[in-house]
Amino acid sequence: MIETQVVIVGAGPAGLGCAALLKQMGIKGKDLIVLERGEIGESFLRWPESMRFITPSFPSNGYHQTDLNAITPDTSPAFNAGKEHLSGKEYAAYLKMVVKHYQIDVTVHTELNKVTSLGPSDGFELQTHNSHIRCQYLIWAGGEYQSPNTQSFTGADLCIHNTRIRSWEALDKGHYVVIGGYESGVDATFNLAKLGHKVTLLECSHDNEQTYDPSKVLSPYTAERMSCIANNTDIDFNGEFEVSAVFKEGDIFVVQSTDGDEIRTPFPPINCTGFEIDLGPVSEFFVYQDNGYPWVSAFDESTKLRNLFLAGPRLFHDPTLLCFIYKFRGRFAAPCSVIGSELELDMSILKHYRQAGMLLEDLSCCQQQECFC
Repeated sequence: MIETQVVIVGAGPAGLGCAALLKQMGIKGKDLIVLERGEIGESFLRWPESMRFITPSFPSNGYHQTDLNAITPDTSPAFNAGKEHLSGKEYAAYLKMVVKHYQIDVTVHTELNKVTSLGPSDGFELQTHNSHIRCQYLIWAGGEYQSPNTQSFTGADLCIHNTRIRSWEALDKGHYVVIGGYESGVDATFNLAKLGHKVTLLECSHDNEQTYDPSKVLSPYTAERMSCIANNTDIDFNGEFEVSAVFKEGDIFVVQSTDGDEIRTPFPPINCTGFEIDLGPVSEFFVYQDNGYPWVSAFDESTKLRNLFLAGPRLFHDPTLLCFIYKFRGRFAAPCSVIGSELELDMSILKHYRQAGMLLEDLSCCQQQECFC
């Protein structure tokens, strides 16, 4: 039995961001363990080679403006990569540098199989494939890339979810149907068209909402790429086609709309409908809202079980979805301040996070945006 104080599940930006903050608070090495089922930055390593961050990175820390994709105030993904829009591999390399700099203990290739609550204030027992761990605090930062949405319509299992594609160059030449016109759908369409494929992009209508929040509308980076292919005659944009089912007739894939219209393709459609909400072995320890997101307290703690916290893109404080790094990083202080206070750690680092704009307490700032021109 391994004894520790804090276990963080997930070595992505959310998990490592919380870990780095706790390390700056002075938590001892033996009191913090990060578990990762794959490699550090595993989700980003699985990105298609051509996929890029839609939020730009810029090493502006010297001007007290933190890089949008940084997970600590004093680091910048763009500093070493030298790019505004990093690839998944480049961002994973940044995360590895964060681990090294803050001396974070990450146990990789470790699948968390079971979590048992030992009582209201007695912590947790965790079972992995090769060990048992007992801890007082648990932060779930498992991310969303591990749970692609494959149930959004009948026959979705016949499609290829975009998270399963490592390289668009590996696909055979021909006509592809892309389902879902949000960021990943446009990314798939752009890269397929760039390689000379014919593409039909379905469900690509976008709300004309007066906001630049990419949680609700296309980011400027994606909108710009979409405008570059808007006049490509090999691309058919159909925002009125709402997919109800996908099935096969012989070797042909048939995509059917709710109106009965059909589109046929020799290749499995590309499913870009996002992700499911799956918290793995801690799912039963949360209460869920009507929209499927887990309820959390003002400290991002489960409303059902003490000392279990949520970090990352599954955080939803109505009506704000903290689904991007520059959003959810502002909540690293929420669980860490509770843990730091109870473990009597040095909390002075939070002043630095506040000055860097990485301490988000008033969520009303996200509810209404005024942009006059």
